[in-house]
Amino acid sequence: MDILVIWLLITPLFFAFGWFAGRIDMKVVLKQAKQLPQRIFDGLDALVDNKTGIASDELKQLIEQEPQLIDPQFSLGRLYRKRGENDLAIKLHTKLLASQYVMSNEIKDKIRLELALDFQKAGLIDRAESILIQLMNSNLYSHQALEMLLLIYQQDKNWGDAIETAKKLANSDFSFHTEVAQFNCELAQEAIIKSSLIKAQEFAQTALETNRKCVRANILLGEVFYNLENYADAIQTWQAIEKQNYQYLPLIMDKMFDAYLRLNKTKECITLIKGYVTLYPKLNMHDFVYQKLTSYDSPESTLEYLRTAMLHTPNAKIAALLIDARVNALETQDGKRDAEQIKNILLKYNSKLSSYSCGCCNFKSKTFFWQCPACYSWESISPNNTES
Repeated sequence: MDILVIWLLITPLFFAFGWFAGRIDMKVVLKQAKQLPQRIFDGLDALVDNKTGIASDELKQLIEQEPQLIDPQFSLGRLYRKRGENDLAIKLHTKLLASQYVMSNEIKDKIRLELALDFQKAGLIDRAESILIQLMNSNLYSHQALEMLLLIYQQDKNWGDAIETAKKLANSDFSFHTEVAQFNCELAQEAIIKSSLIKAQEFAQTALETNRKCVRANILLGEVFYNLENYADAIQTWQAIEKQNYQYLPLIMDKMFDAYLRLNKTKECITLIKGYVTLYPKLNMHDFVYQKLTSYDSPESTLEYLRTAMLHTPNAKIAALLIDARVNALETQDGKRDAEQIKNILLKYNSKLSSYSCGCCNFKSKTFFWQCPACYSWESISPNNTES
């Protein structure tokens, strides 16, 4: 009976304490909310309205009044970078790094990462690289530092360091084998330009060992054999590209035909070309095929190819080539002149619309790139440029 009485007395007290604690917490929250500087809300409003100049001014004045607030300073630094005011971002983060309010190593590393971004955006690559190398041992920011270093080494064409950095970044989720193979291909390309063919061959073979599907490695390896006048091996290497990715065939057809020509095997090459266009009718190598068939095959075979191509991939380029193939059959000069004008209009139209497109960011270019200049992705641009 006594225990029941005690519980009846204690239970209301628990509810009272809970209600009282809730009231205290709410009062603290409301008090802190009221203490938030108005400039934070003014800056947010300006950002929502895309008034970055006003937003940066509001944040700057807030920081001058409340220098102990760290997060708004990070926001202001990013805003400076977005506006291209890299000198102000560098000044801000340098001052913040020396601030008495920054005590923890984690925050200091975060500031260093922001400072490296400032230097990179300002074009001071050496200073950015120096900071990022220090951050490679950071507990929280080593991965981001390595990613930034990898991008810097690619921009700076420092392929050796890029390879080492990519290997450090590699893990079970992302191996970087495509990138490392391409970096070796860049070294092979440089070696070919310097006529160091043995080194070029080594780099190309390393690229293939890293990524057996690396088409560019076989393109470069074939070029090495061609320059060594080993035309048979060059042809065999380039033919292997069909199994890797047949869409890259247009990139090597001209050179491969020349290798066949030097071996006096043009008929064999024509047969190979006909096989390619039969198997892969949508490949854009119409100019090349038309020229070779016109020079080394019969007019009937040329017309058959163009008609088949028009059936599978009707476009302005094929129409122009078809007109060119038939123009000599016209009887009058006026008819030939009209046909030439129509052909030239179609070719200009095709040239205007044809482009290489990146599958990652949709960047378009008249020139083929192994690395997209916009998003820096490798092998993301289709080698088969088409009308779009």
